[in-house]
Amino acid sequence: MKRRTVIACSFVIIALAVGCSGHQRYHQHSLGDPAQYQAHFPDMDTNGDDMVSWDEFKAHFPETDPHVFEALDTDQNGSIDHDEWHAFKEAHGLRDH
Repeated sequence: MKRRTVIACSFVIIALAVGCSGHQRYHQHSLGDPAQYQAHFPDMDTNGDDMVSWDEFKAHFPETDPHVFEALDTDQNGSIDHDEWHAFKEAHGLRDH
């Protein structure tokens, strides 16, 4: 009986360890280190229209991948607005500097 209890507890512990070890992804593609995207929204919005286009984003982050922009553009309208930018920063623990 004692051996069955130990075996059952071992399975429970293993199941919990495996279940808790899964890392939930916030984005479909890897964005690399989110800290590299630390910027003020107005610094990226070079034309002052309160939206950051792909061209503006790429100009500010020349090494970026289009998947990053697509992940930030949560409403998929082709630009990043202030709310989308701050939602991304908040989700990744980035602060305004």
